Amino acid sequence: MEKAKNKNIYILEDMPIFEAILNLALPSMLSMIINILYNLTDTFFIGQLNDPIAMAGVSIALPLFTMQSAIAGIFGIGGASYLSRLLGKKDYYQAKETATISIFSALIISIVVAIVGILTMPFTLKAVGASALTIAPASQYMLFMFLGSPIVFVKFTMVQMIRGEGGAKYSMYGLFIGTGANIILDPIFIFGLNMGVAGAAIATVIGQGLAMLYYIWYYRSTHAVAVPGKKYLHIKWSIIKEILYIGVPASLSQIMMSVGNAITYNLAASYGDASVASLGVASRVFSIPLFVFIGMSIGVQSLIGFNYGAGNYSRMKKAIRTAVIVNLGLSFIFTLIFILFPTDLIRIFIRNEEIINIGKKVLEAYVWAIPFASVGKIFMSSLQAMGKAIPALIVSLSRQGLIYIPALLIMNKFFGFNGLVYAMPIGDAFTTILSFIFVYYIIRKLKTSPAAPISQEYIPFPADEA
Repeated sequence: MEKAKNKNIYILEDMPIFEAILNLALPSMLSMIINILYNLTDTFFIGQLNDPIAMAGVSIALPLFTMQSAIAGIFGIGGASYLSRLLGKKDYYQAKETATISIFSALIISIVVAIVGILTMPFTLKAVGASALTIAPASQYMLFMFLGSPIVFVKFTMVQMIRGEGGAKYSMYGLFIGTGANIILDPIFIFGLNMGVAGAAIATVIGQGLAMLYYIWYYRSTHAVAVPGKKYLHIKWSIIKEILYIGVPASLSQIMMSVGNAITYNLAASYGDASVASLGVASRVFSIPLFVFIGMSIGVQSLIGFNYGAGNYSRMKKAIRTAVIVNLGLSFIFTLIFILFPTDLIRIFIRNEEIINIGKKVLEAYVWAIPFASVGKIFMSSLQAMGKAIPALIVSLSRQGLIYIPALLIMNKFFGFNGLVYAMPIGDAFTTILSFIFVYYIIRKLKTSPAAPISQEYIPFPADEA
């Protein structure tokens, strides 16, 4: 009797392409919306303090928090990319090794990051633009975020691993648990316990910890495919190399983004703390469409990687085309909303009129980046899914290091604060064009080939209940 195929594998391998994208991308997009709530929760509740200094302090801390995510991304994004391709080749044993090595490596590195981050925090916060007034709230926030690094890193890596094996809805459930806890705990710690920005950070870490516990449960359930375990924990350089090939470019993209954000806030600080706070609020609002686009790209990434590994290039190409069309449609909707309601979007999070007026100008600049970001995320995700390390690295470096940062410095010098905020659309436009050229060239060179042969006996999965 033929053994039942795990539902995650069925979605990646056999389900009709549009239905497969719905199954993978919708939970991922919902996950990103949940992430938006997670990112905006602290901003919203701290905004209720109506304290521009506290808001600016949390905004200043954002580049350091982004740096944490970037380093975790080495193992999460890199491991998930390789995991999907291994599953496409039916190499289940090495897929389990990849999941195990990725999660354990993230844990070890997180401890190093926590120690180094706490010891260097006064210097790094000043480097990203903290003033004498904002360094205190920024330090309070980041202290607890660094202490929670092991939880943040392991949870982030688990999310990517689960998505990489087609378990998008399960990754969404965990994020829902974490964000829900954060929303409940934020007002308790910030107002009830009168802990201010420190309370916001503590609530965040607790929420991430609860999400991590859910993912541990997932790996102990019958739904999981590549289950990590002690017997798979060993140094295997071939796997580490594959993780780093994609993880490092992805991490560099985040690190360069963090550096770009640090320079942005540093330059904005010369225009006053209100400008820093406005930039922070506007950036969080802009994360709404950005995270939705990322959700689609993450959802389709496992589908692209699996079918690339299986040699099913026609299915892979159709997945890329469909994702691009959907994201372009969404970009039209978001562009319209940002054009019509910029002031209302800022006012949701803070009532300070000076910050609202400046934030409106920032959103009017950022709206030009929306269409480019919608398509660029799909192309970048495609490069990562196919394991194309060099093109992914070039695109990553171009977005921030080669284009955005120089544009930021030049436009700020000649056009002041207005020039500073228009540098981002320029960086996104160039990156999208460059990533399209790479993806188009790679796809043209692919030849149709049969699915990769089964390298190991199929895992005896029990029938899925869901």
